[in-house]
Amino acid sequence: MIKNYGIFNNHELDNTLLILLSDEKATSTNSLNKEVEVLYHNEDICGYRIRNFIRYAKIKYSGIIFLPADPLIDVINSILTDNNLNRLEYKTGSGYVTKMNGGVMGVYAKEGTFLRDGTISKGRFCTYHDLYIENETPDALVEIKEQVLEGIDFFKTEVN
Repeated sequence: MIKNYGIFNNHELDNTLLILLSDEKATSTNSLNKEVEVLYHNEDICGYRIRNFIRYAKIKYSGIIFLPADPLIDVINSILTDNNLNRLEYKTGSGYVTKMNGGVMGVYAKEGTFLRDGTISKGRFCTYHDLYIENETPDALVEIKEQVLEGIDFFKTEVN
């Protein structure tokens, strides 16, 4: 089972779902069929590409999927299993947590978390642009004005 990964959707370009296992750039690929491709950095697998993902599930959103739902992972794992590839573990957290930054509550990408640009965080505070949040100053750090506890997952919601 693969624990650390990032999922990126591009429904505008042939409905491609990209699963990154590292932030190394692919140096070669191996197409298993018309839709599933394994990405390699030198000899190491660095990701999978699933083309025409709309055949399996419809995602109306383009970009990084910060906290994929378990049913989406089930669909992906079905495709991976059918192609004799390692399955993904369910995510219990996004890696983006609330954290104080100079007296202001912000969003912090913990070390090892995949970022919007496909790189892996070494631990840093996030901008509005990083999180796809509309703002007049997209490069400004996210400021959470509501009272929230430090250390909670920014992308989790609780249902009572």
